[in-house]
Parts: sequence; C-alpha cells; structure tokens
Amino acid sequence: MCPICKSYCRHAALLTALVLNFYQKIQCQNLVPNPSFEDVNICAEFNQPCSPAAWFFLSRKLTTGYFPRFPSATGSRHLQIVAVSRETVNRQYWETMLLCPLQAGERYIVSLKIASPGNKTALSTSCPNLRDIGLWFTTRFVFVQGDSILQPRSYFSFTGSGATTKDLKNGWFEIKKEFTPTTNSTTLIVGNFARAANADIMEQRNSPNPTIDVLVDDISVVPVNKTTCPNHQKIKDSLYSITRRHSDRQPGDPDPGFSDTPQDSGGKSSPPPTQNPVIIDTPGLSHRTPAPDTLVIHNIQFDFDKYLMQNPDTLQRYRRLLTMPGIKKIQVVGFTDDTGPAAYNLDLSQKRAHEIARLLSEKFKIPPALIAAEGRGISRDFPTKDLNRRVEIYIFHE
Repeated sequence: MCPICKSYCRHAALLTALVLNFYQKIQCQNLVPNPSFEDVNICAEFNQPCSPAAWFFLSRKLTTGYFPRFPSATGSRHLQIVAVSRETVNRQYWETMLLCPLQAGERYIVSLKIASPGNKTALSTSCPNLRDIGLWFTTRFVFVQGDSILQPRSYFSFTGSGATTKDLKNGWFEIKKEFTPTTNSTTLIVGNFARAANADIMEQRNSPNPTIDVLVDDISVVPVNKTTCPNHQKIKDSLYSITRRHSDRQPGDPDPGFSDTPQDSGGKSSPPPTQNPVIIDTPGLSHRTPAPDTLVIHNIQFDFDKYLMQNPDTLQRYRRLLTMPGIKKIQVVGFTDDTGPAAYNLDLSQKRAHEIARLLSEKFKIPPALIAAEGRGISRDFPTKDLNRRVEIYIFHE
C-alpha cells in the first residue's frame, strides 16, 4: 500500500474511533446529576458545605450523612444513610431531579455502589442486605420538617431476578439491574422503602447495633437506547444553583420563600433570611433561644460514652465563623444522651466541652481566656441518642 494510502487509513481509523467514542458517550449518558457526590453545595443559610450539589436531604431541618468517616468507592465522598433504626420508626432519604425524564416503556440500566460499616473505622467485607436500599422514581420532590418514612406502593428494588452484584474488594459492592418504568418520572429518591417496620426488621436481623446504615456512591441511571435530552445541562445548572435548602419555619409561621421543587426557582437561589441568631446545623431545638448577635454551631457529635470528637476536621467548616473579628466570648456546652447515671453523664459532658474548647484554641489560635467550657449532662432535646451526644458552640460578638 502506498504511504499516502496508509496515512489516510490511519487517520480514517482514528476519526472513526473518536466518532464511536463520542456516540457511545451520548448514548450512555448518566441521567443522575453529581452521581458520585464529589461536588459540594454551600448552604446559603449555614455558610458551610452541607450536602452534595444537586442533591437534597428529605428533611428540611437537618442534613446528615454527608461527612464520610469511611473510604468512598471513588473519590472522597458518599452518602451514609440510616436505612433502619431501633430508636425511631423513621429513615433517611436523599433526592434529586433527573437530567432527563424517565420515559415509560424505555429500558434503563440502573447501578450503584454500596457498603456498610463493619465497625467504627472500617467497612464490612459483606454486601449490605439489598432490601435496605432502593430507588423511588416519582414526579415531585418530597420535603418534610423532620425525619420521615416513605413506603410507596412501588419502587425500584435490587432484590429478585435480574440484579448482579460485584465485589469491588475494598468494602464496596456494585449492584446493577435493568429497569423498564411503567410511568414517566422526573425525580429520584434514594433510601429504604421496604414495607416492614423498623422494629420488625431489627428483630428479624437480631442486629446488636442501634441502626443499620448503608453507604451509597456512584449512582447511575443510563438509557439503553435513547440519546441525551436537550435540556440536561440547563437542569443541572439549575440544580447546582440552589443554595437555599433548609427551613426553621414552624407550623403557622410565614413561608420564608423556600421552594419544594428546584424548577420553581427559575435557576436562582433564594436569599438567606435576615434574623438573629444564626443557627448552624439545627435539628429543631427545644431549649432556650440564645441572645441576639450570637452564632450557634450544633451537630458536633460523639460516639457512645466517648468525649473525643468523631471527626475533628469537621471544625474546619466553621473556620470563617470562628475567626471573624469582634468575637467577645466563645461558650462551649457539652451534652450526653440519657443512658447511664446522671452524675456520670455530667462528667462526660464536661469532658466533651473541654475537649472541643482545647481543639478550638489549638486549631484556630483562639486565646484560651476567650473560651468557656461547661457540661450540662443529659439531653433529650432530639429524638435520637446520637443527636443528643453533642457539643454546642456559642459565639458572642461585640
């Protein structure tokens, strides 16, 4: 073959490969935005990373499960969902809008990676029970003031025939299954939708732990035959632009303007409310309201019967708040759950407060004289014991 012909053939083969690769990418686009949860949203109310971009926690009050203590399947972030709890009838859910609507009668390949904690620091080597995780494809977002339980008549489950499970050898498992929806859908909700009650599940499993957690990463919903829809980038940009995510509104209060659906926002985020105090990470307080010009940081939590912080790096999220000029005083208040004697818990709450005070002084170069630490013993402010095992930081300004 002549040199010119050889060169032409090589370029033609390369061009063909590029075209096929591009075509495959279009044909196989994942309809889930931010599927590996690496992009972090900044909440307008909290001025802190609080959730994955494009994703929303079902509860308006509190976001949990997005500050991982375990290695992710890919990247450094994933969701940790309470699928079953011994202490409450409720469960945790996350939701997002699909980049393209799901079409009834079309075929899709659905996959995700899951894991479960083996202990406080390592993942289990066994695959989580597939009954504990499912996907609900629906037509609207669902928001509630507190935790809830969702048990729709039908949802996508990885149990039964057709599902494949692959051990990724790092504590994570990839599960995959083909799916043909019977209705059109725009919204994806992730969690445990099983009809059985939490108490019954815990009794059947004979689980020694207070909760059954499922870690979720790399969610994928890929159409088998269809190409991308024209508005997928617009939908993604609209989802990423929403920073107004939480509401401290009580029943009967005026609506602060938070929209239940991203499409109502017109691609714009609502401005944060003007109010004092600013309350950070608040699941719904029942104790006294702080004085004006006070910032309150919650959700600094501890393992059972421990006073060392679960993840000290969490404090870095509050660096801007803790280093603002004009701080007059910082008060650190420790609490415990209601397990055990009151005297023991009072001492434990004091240890928690003093440990956080030490970390604040060490990490942010705050003079110890500005920090006061105290323990208040047992707390029953929140519905679960893990939320009551906490420290609150009150930042008083001039």
